[in-house]
Amino acid sequence: MQDQHLEALHFHHLSLDCQAAVRDWFEGRAAAAKIDGARSVHIAHPDGGGRMLKIKGAGFAGGPIQFGTYHNTGPKAAQFDFEGRMMDDIASGWDGALEGGASFQQAVTEFEMGQRLTALGYEIIPCLGYGRAVKAGQSSWFAVFDHEPGLRTDSDMMYPRIGIDEWKHLNTIIGALMFELAVKHDLIGHCWYQGAADGRLLIRDLHPFRYADPMNMSQISWVMQVFYAMHIRGNAPRLLGLKRNDPAEPRDLHVWQYRAFCPDVRLEDHDELREQLVIPYMLRPPQAFSFDTLLSLLTRNRITAALMDACPPKFARVSAGALPASESA
Repeated sequence: MQDQHLEALHFHHLSLDCQAAVRDWFEGRAAAAKIDGARSVHIAHPDGGGRMLKIKGAGFAGGPIQFGTYHNTGPKAAQFDFEGRMMDDIASGWDGALEGGASFQQAVTEFEMGQRLTALGYEIIPCLGYGRAVKAGQSSWFAVFDHEPGLRTDSDMMYPRIGIDEWKHLNTIIGALMFELAVKHDLIGHCWYQGAADGRLLIRDLHPFRYADPMNMSQISWVMQVFYAMHIRGNAPRLLGLKRNDPAEPRDLHVWQYRAFCPDVRLEDHDELREQLVIPYMLRPPQAFSFDTLLSLLTRNRITAALMDACPPKFARVSAGALPASESA
């Protein structure tokens, strides 16, 4: 419990009672009930009843925000232009946040996505609002969430803390959720679940999402954006599974999320994309870019071909073959 000696705190959408509770944290009058990762804390909700406020961007590991030091460990928030070239969206990604804080875009996206999903009927961890902490001429942002009593912890939503059948189920249905949000609602990103005491699965971690606009995205960039989001989310079970080397955990579990739109997906399909799409086209802006080579890969691979078919028709398309003479003139 320590005063971060901020010059100012600004709040958006938070009630006055919640503002006071958050201010007490930053000014050293409230202790954390729990430190949650490298940049979040839980503090008592002013309404009591076992509810908690989670402040994402509260400071580094329960201490102050590290003004002057930017987080730079990724993953990148890749964005793809009309032809499929990768651009690094620093404002949306971790590199735009001070150590222990969040970026402006991350904080606002958490709130706006929460509002949109709630209006659409999805159950989420509610984001009550966001704010800005100012010190030494720098701004760091935070978002504030309402945690109901009895929520399962992050580790409680991961194997082996949960049974293997539940782990398989979660890694399957998350793909259906992300696919539905992209196709039906133009919302592309990755997220995860938090379990409530009564068994409900609440959607959480919405800051990686972006809105798909057909003026700024083509079918190609839509497919690139959706696959990248799902690939980033799938890296968690893939890398953890390799580390555990547990025979009970399917070696291809990270591709089960693609079954929502590609029922016959194989591990080899994803391995091809890891080598031929992720490495040369997604980790950084490509040094040599060929639209035709990219289009050929996207249309022949089982996963991306299914995404090409699923992309809403309002996004501009291009045929895989040569244009007719009348169109190429």
